[in-house]
Amino acid sequence: MKEKPEDLALEHAGFWIRLAAALIDLAILIVGLYILYCVISQSFFWIFPGVQKVIQLFLDVAHGSPVTWGFIWLIATVLLTFLIVNTVYFVACWATTGQTLGKLGMGIKVIRTDSSQVDLRFALLRFLGCILCTVTLGIGFILIAFDSHKQGWHDRLADTYVVKLPVKQVIYNQSLARGGIG
Repeated sequence: MKEKPEDLALEHAGFWIRLAAALIDLAILIVGLYILYCVISQSFFWIFPGVQKVIQLFLDVAHGSPVTWGFIWLIATVLLTFLIVNTVYFVACWATTGQTLGKLGMGIKVIRTDSSQVDLRFALLRFLGCILCTVTLGIGFILIAFDSHKQGWHDRLADTYVVKLPVKQVIYNQSLARGGIG
């Protein structure tokens, strides 16, 4: 007869650890998009301007040059690409493992409130909730710090929690503790 696995009481992940995970994910996405842009601009140089030209375009607009249709097209392309890459990254990570690279590094995971895995439907719903939180200047994210279950709007919308994973502890016997071989 098989024994039922022991249930673990998982602690909800708070605002600061989730913010650290989000910053790690943001850094990974920005570096990835930069590499993608460099590859595309080198491969399709007749369509995409080089990085130096893009930076100069931003500097010109910042110094008072008129905004051109080319600049608007560039901004729209960057934002659309960033949205697509973010959607694929977060939804795929949440729906497969419940963890992005940032969450993996911080030892936290997204689960459903019934302790089941997040599926594709709820991962998409959670991502739409993240967009809602972002559009409201982060209010939905800030609520994580004040909620008893540490849920933001996106968590409530998708019926998810973010939890700290238990730390595996190694137990040494007496001889290993003294530096012995076994």
